[in-house]
Amino acid sequence: MTHENTDSEAAARVKLAQALTEAGDLTDPAWRDAFETVPRHVFVPHYYGPGGELISGDHPDTRKQWFAAVHEDRALVTHRTDGAATSSSSQPSLMAGMLEALSVSEGMTVLEVGTGTGYNAALLSHRLGGGHVVTIDISPDITAPARERLAAAGHYPLVVTGDGSFGWHGRAPYHRAIVTCGLSAVPPDLVRQLADDGFLLAPLGSALARIHRTGEHTAEGRFLPGGAFFMPLRHAADDGAPTRRPGLPTGRRRPSTLPAAAIADNHFRFLASIVEPGLDWQYDLDDNHRPTGARVWNRNGSIAHLHTDGTVTETGPLWAGLESAHRVYQAACRPGPDRYGVTVTEREQRVWLDSHDGPSWTLAR
Repeated sequence: MTHENTDSEAAARVKLAQALTEAGDLTDPAWRDAFETVPRHVFVPHYYGPGGELISGDHPDTRKQWFAAVHEDRALVTHRTDGAATSSSSQPSLMAGMLEALSVSEGMTVLEVGTGTGYNAALLSHRLGGGHVVTIDISPDITAPARERLAAAGHYPLVVTGDGSFGWHGRAPYHRAIVTCGLSAVPPDLVRQLADDGFLLAPLGSALARIHRTGEHTAEGRFLPGGAFFMPLRHAADDGAPTRRPGLPTGRRRPSTLPAAAIADNHFRFLASIVEPGLDWQYDLDDNHRPTGARVWNRNGSIAHLHTDGTVTETGPLWAGLESAHRVYQAACRPGPDRYGVTVTEREQRVWLDSHDGPSWTLAR
């Protein structure tokens, strides 16, 4: 692969790390050293643009665009299956925040679920040593290139091909587990593979939860401020194809108590991601890019159409569930993710607002 010279690459890494530091995303000097040292361009030799076009470091027409992008604070789609994005290199600022939230120290072992390009595993290996890091992803099309890139960068964590929801028992227990793909519920095996004082950091819905093991089958955690948007965790049976939109509902319109403006409210969108995980959305936008209407559906075939006049037509209970959640949200003064917690037991998992006795929602497993 051809690319810019080593001095340019090093300077670009230092510039990115400096930008992350100035933005407050990097505060730990050890993690800053990792971002300055580990070459992201090795792990992202190409990416896909918004139109699906390939932007490669090997092609003279796109090399300059590629070099700039891999050294910017941008998420980059790196793998597609049947036209759908199925793997990416996460936004470096989000990666930095997650790594700092792990609160690691020398000698700790970490399980990463969602190898992706291998870049995050390289950052972990730089900090802890490859022998303390296990990373797992579902497809050899992802893990094989990641393993090669890690070796090219001088890092040798254990790279496993398998369903990340089951973790990797071979090196358990782990002091920390980090999930870099979206979850709709907490995989029980990941909790069981934690050390007694260990915790799991994972995107649950559209925010990060730090979940501490409290027993063999139990865990407890709180959500961190801000959002965290990741591609969903893939399982062995997944085909990688996007959910097709069902036919639009044709029944009677009724007034909606959920306004279009709520669609642009990230705090409410977090609650929506817990109440109705895995939704697909299409929007109608005005000249100022504010939502005026929407189509929203789930994998069960439930769909709602919010019209620009504030009425809704629907098939299934999806929209009514969102309206109910929005009433709770408004009554609680529009809470952000850090006001929510999660409790995991052998029988169920619940996300609650403010306290265990507050409003709560069962996570589907």
